[in-house]
Amino acid sequence: MTNQLRHLTNRCYIRILLFSIPFVLILSGEAFSSWPEFPLSSDCFSASAYATQSLPAIAFGGTNYLVVWEDERISTDRDIFGARVSILGEVLDPIGIKICTVPNMQTGIKVAGGDQNYLVVWTDYRNASDDIYGARVDFSGNVLDPDGFPISTGEGWESYPDVAWDGTNFLVVWSDDRSTTTYDDIYGTRVTSSGQVLDPQGIQISSDLAWEETPSIAYNGSVYFVAWEHALG
Repeated sequence: MTNQLRHLTNRCYIRILLFSIPFVLILSGEAFSSWPEFPLSSDCFSASAYATQSLPAIAFGGTNYLVVWEDERISTDRDIFGARVSILGEVLDPIGIKICTVPNMQTGIKVAGGDQNYLVVWTDYRNASDDIYGARVDFSGNVLDPDGFPISTGEGWESYPDVAWDGTNFLVVWSDDRSTTTYDDIYGTRVTSSGQVLDPQGIQISSDLAWEETPSIAYNGSVYFVAWEHALG
């Protein structure tokens, strides 16, 4: 790589960091799509959204997709915005849906689609510690729980959530250090389509003398499968 090309590449890289926004590329089940990628927010470079939009997550809701992301248009603390995207690639909410804009940071967003709505979950710092919050968004793009509801706010730090739908309830999983400040364990709870947290104390999924973090979850029609990072101390 020539010095001139290297310099140009570095400039482009910095520009992407400063103005990154979620893009989408639609792929078919048989082969890569020839459709071009497209931005999710046409307002992202206007005064109301001039900042970074990053770290998107996506789920399908039977008719449309919901893409959610971290957004700094209001505050550098990061908020949560989203947009529905049709199966034809039409952005239905071009300036974004405000999902959570409370003070302090919201990060680590994940989303799953259910039978009536989507459930968006994240790590929330509004209480000066890591907690797990969630918000439902219906298929019309209405936020049913503006700024979210608590899923796990117990002693210790809860972070790195993920969520899946089993046809009846959502299951939210996360890293949790309630047992010891040295190591994190994996906990979870079921959440209904109406937003009720069925296991308010959490379900202990894994507890070991190791760091257990960043869980991921999937449902195969019969059972959930949870995987996580396991690092010995």
